Amino acid sequence: MKKKSVIVAAAILALTACSQTADTYKAEPANYDRQDQDIDGVINERDLCPDTEAGAAVDNDGCSEFQSVDDGYELMVFFGHDSSNLTDEYAPQLQQVAEFMQNYPEVKISVEGYASASGSKSYNLKLSKRRAASVRQQLIDDYAVSAERIELEAIGEEELLAAGDTKQAEAANRRARIFVQEQYRKVVPRWSIYTPHLKQ
Repeated sequence: MKKKSVIVAAAILALTACSQTADTYKAEPANYDRQDQDIDGVINERDLCPDTEAGAAVDNDGCSEFQSVDDGYELMVFFGHDSSNLTDEYAPQLQQVAEFMQNYPEVKISVEGYASASGSKSYNLKLSKRRAASVRQQLIDDYAVSAERIELEAIGEEELLAAGDTKQAEAANRRARIFVQEQYRKVVPRWSIYTPHLKQ
């Protein structure tokens, strides 16, 4: 019995010695930036694109994913004889142009003015410029489109829509054309449980 007690005491002493000599683990502070400045799910230390658009899908480096979008808009408006006055009947179409430009704030549009072949070429060129300018000014004044986003081009009588000197041909050629068709880059939105329609 005495021998057994000695063995137990020795075991306890051995365990005590081990506990006294073991090194205590000390956590070291992280030496990298664990914040996520643009809230894209990638910490600053690994983020190669620190200013990601809000809500965009990102890759492992924190950079936005883009998709190419082909879109465009074309509108033709017509004028009276020797006139550059735009009638109110085109207001709904101009509103659509303005909404298109709101959806694509990085694009510019081109407004091309045309004229019929009656009269001199020099006069018709000036008339076509006034027609394009009339459309441009209405987009600026009535629909708050920035002037810098509207380019003007006077075509004159060089590109007739209809040949001949009939009344129908003359009316078809007294026009202005609003045109934009380009390829845009659009940020791919990040999927979440609140946007199930985005899941592929």
